[in-house]
Amino acid sequence: MAHETMYGYVTNTGKFHDNNALRNDFYMDFPLTYEEIGSADARRLIDNTIAPFDEEEYDDLLAEWRADPEALDPGEVLSMVADFSTDLGLFHRRGGRGEPPRGCTGACTVPHGCS
Repeated sequence: MAHETMYGYVTNTGKFHDNNALRNDFYMDFPLTYEEIGSADARRLIDNTIAPFDEEEYDDLLAEWRADPEALDPGEVLSMVADFSTDLGLFHRRGGRGEPPRGCTGACTVPHGCS
């Protein structure tokens, strides 16, 4: 697990970014629940559901993501999942413990989800 990387989609950048907090939740903390989805559902969530972060409130975080040299294009992620569907998965995050973490849009895909 030390080498596992999980990515969260960020509408503001249009890319997936490494999300260590999501990885920790998914593998260790378990306060949130996840539902496996297909690439078509992930594309629908990316295109129509995931709200952007507030540019003023999250300006520092968004600056980091915009400078991320390892960000992944959604097409890359979705094609990896389609090619290796038995090894990789997309997950939609469902709420847990009442409310999502600060900044969460409530619609997440993993690899990977909400930041």
